[in-house]
Amino acid sequence: MKMKFIKILLFVFSLQIVVTVQESTPESTHYSAGVVEFKTELKSKLQTEINLKNYLAIIESVEAKPLDIIVFPEGTLNSIETSSLVPKFGGVACGNSIYEEVVRNISCAAKNTRKYVVINLTEKLPCPDEDQPNDSRPCAPNGEYKFNTNVVFDRSGSVVSKYRKYNLFGERGINTTVKPEIKSFDTDFGVKFGHFICFDLMFNVPALDLIKSGVRNIIFPTMWFSELPFLTAVQIQQNWAYINNVNFLAAGASLPEIGSTGSGIYSGKSGPLSSVMNFKPDTKLYIANVPKIPSTKAATNNTLANNSATDMIKLYLKRDQLDAYTTKQLVNNQTKLNETLCHDELCCNFQIDYEFKTLQFEEIAYNYRIAVYKGLRTFDGYANGTIITCGVIACTNDTLMSCGRRIFDEIDKIPSNSRIFNSIKINGNFEYDEKKFILPNSVDSSILPLRVDEFEYLVGDEFIENGQKFRNIDYRLKSRQSELLSFAIWGREFVESSSTVLHEEVFIVFATVILGFINNCLW
Repeated sequence: MKMKFIKILLFVFSLQIVVTVQESTPESTHYSAGVVEFKTELKSKLQTEINLKNYLAIIESVEAKPLDIIVFPEGTLNSIETSSLVPKFGGVACGNSIYEEVVRNISCAAKNTRKYVVINLTEKLPCPDEDQPNDSRPCAPNGEYKFNTNVVFDRSGSVVSKYRKYNLFGERGINTTVKPEIKSFDTDFGVKFGHFICFDLMFNVPALDLIKSGVRNIIFPTMWFSELPFLTAVQIQQNWAYINNVNFLAAGASLPEIGSTGSGIYSGKSGPLSSVMNFKPDTKLYIANVPKIPSTKAATNNTLANNSATDMIKLYLKRDQLDAYTTKQLVNNQTKLNETLCHDELCCNFQIDYEFKTLQFEEIAYNYRIAVYKGLRTFDGYANGTIITCGVIACTNDTLMSCGRRIFDEIDKIPSNSRIFNSIKINGNFEYDEKKFILPNSVDSSILPLRVDEFEYLVGDEFIENGQKFRNIDYRLKSRQSELLSFAIWGREFVESSSTVLHEEVFIVFATVILGFINNCLW
């Protein structure tokens, strides 16, 4: 009887124990972060309710319990029809009926779970906006602005930062601020985060301005639509984080059938701590223990890195406008190439060692070209930008038109790994200043970039030539590869406005997003 009484007491005592998770502190060397790849459907009031329910389930899940911060993607919560008011800095929406259920409930979830929560939503705001006194643009007939907005809640459910997307990409009925915002926030665990959205990554403002300000942890909600051979989602995320040596928390929408997927947590030159490209829609939380100093080595986990080319063909990919590039084909009866190729004033030297096996009947393998280009391109008609690149690109046959496409687009053919690259070295002198970003760039048939230990990227000291600043860049493949789709030095140049070049940061076109999707950026 006595033993039974003791057991009852122990059981009652156990019910009173509150299980807590150790939060990171300013003294911690790491923090715990999560990014969500999120599947959504066409948006409606009902769908917003479903999305909110799923968001809350993730925030309150066992997997999310140890996290200091969790990030959700762009355009997967609400819509223009269900747009929401958002509190100003320091405001708490939890329990306040002024705000829509979406903002109230997530504010409460951040408070109840004691974590920083970053969401992206369609924000509504009565106009004129008192924070933009110089805005002379006409207000909408209903008296409301609509913004594509990141909202950051702290552990108390308070709004500690908002950022409104400036570089739109086809969002129907969405406003922009008069000038781009440079937004960051401090946390109680001693980390300052900056944040921007999707297509903003391709511009110097606000993305590179955050880097110049000293921010080394970046949050990136996105609905990225991938493009071969240089701009698939994880490919650009990993390499942007690498060249800027920042921690990069990228949360992507999951709609592979129209090209949208790609999430990851990256630690600068150490590469991905976790990353994923999906070939079927998925909702999943990816977590990592992130070193506060990005250069600190950390264990990596390339989730789904072994996706086959057969699987990944289910992921729709757009194609870059490669037809203006200067190219030369790698011929099949040779195993080495040492050649300098130029496009206008940009020249690169290519030194390539490769093996080739004879194809059997009905086998098909990639052809390859070396390619150089410096000039304008359009981003689906929504903006123009200057591209700088020297690279090796895969093609499905011996024509330039077939480059930037995948071999499984061919019918009744058997794929073959007939080309093995033993080494690649690309070397050139590149104009190098604050109006450009230039980075290592690669992707293979799994639609993931090479690991950071599989290449070497060396940037030389600055030198002056004809009044221009240059640096020599040397990009080398360090491990044998048989599945390469691209290996390139790739960059963006931000030109000044003129009568002949459209200003890259203000050329915005409002258009209906493909397949009825709104509030996203098309890649």
